[in-house]
Amino acid sequence: MPNFCGRRTQRQTVNTHSHTGISRQLGVQKSGIQTTAVSVAEERLEYDNVPVPDVLAYLQNETELTRSTLVRILKESGRLGELFNNPQRFLDAVASILKHELHRLLVDGIKYERIPGTDAEAEWEMLLFQNEELINYLTALQVNKSIYEYVVYDSEVEYQFARLLDQREDIKLFVKLPGWFKIDTPVGKYNPDWAIVKQSDQTVYLVRETKGTRDFLKLRTSEADKVRCGQKHFEALGVPFKVVVTADEV
Repeated sequence: MPNFCGRRTQRQTVNTHSHTGISRQLGVQKSGIQTTAVSVAEERLEYDNVPVPDVLAYLQNETELTRSTLVRILKESGRLGELFNNPQRFLDAVASILKHELHRLLVDGIKYERIPGTDAEAEWEMLLFQNEELINYLTALQVNKSIYEYVVYDSEVEYQFARLLDQREDIKLFVKLPGWFKIDTPVGKYNPDWAIVKQSDQTVYLVRETKGTRDFLKLRTSEADKVRCGQKHFEALGVPFKVVVTADEV
């Protein structure tokens, strides 16, 4: 049997660093592995005060809401803590959402009142129709029941709508409303599609908006909001208004 008495113990060392910042030395001996602390690394973290803008003043300037209303909205949102992550980005996002919802409220609650026009205004409008701009014959349909020989269309839906209207006996006159004919709404100017004179037992003046779907008014888009405002506008004038897909719905 070999004699191990008096032999030197083999020792191997390796330096390691722990996640706590303490540098240790490992020693591999016959009896096992031993560790010895060599150094400790310290790191000092300093937190500076981050300036936060005047939240209520900024949002009040952007939305014109009262401070008490803004406080209630922010508290009930449950997300006020996100302000400290990026204050300006948070405020811009809040302002954008509030403006969006305010527009919705304005559109849903809008009311138009009829203001009688003078004879001078009526004559001015007549002249504008008589001096309508030149048309593009590549996107125009020749018709018999309009104030012009051609009706300009913007889509296949409008083309078919105009073609079928021109064939109906109960339609006495129709016109594609020009681009200058616009109605003021909270979300911008609205230009309706068609004005129609229909005669059955009595003459009826109609305004129709042609869209590819009957569910258009269910959308919450800027364009749909303008059409909703147009609907309220013509209701105040006593003129029937409707969103239609085909001429059969007139």
